Amino acid sequence: MFRIILPNTWYVDHHGTPCKILRSTHNKVHYIRKGRTCIASMFRFNHDFEPVNKADADRIAEEIETAEHIKKLRDMRSKSRGNHGIIQPHTR
Repeated sequence: MFRIILPNTWYVDHHGTPCKILRSTHNKVHYIRKGRTCIASMFRFNHDFEPVNKADADRIAEEIETAEHIKKLRDMRSKSRGNHGIIQPHTR
């Protein structure tokens, strides 16, 4: 399918991460993913990316951020329980 890839449009890569298009040429697409500038060949871009609107991209980014925060909290909780994952009894 033929599609014009415009700057400042949003796509989702094969990992489900939102990407903002910076510019494109006849054989490369420059985009921002997780705050980093990346380059994909036109072939890879056409196979690995799907268009989304800005609202969906924002929602996906929030869900990813929430999942990463929950993972961080679980890591902190497991470290506070000790190195062996044993729950320490409360002393009164």
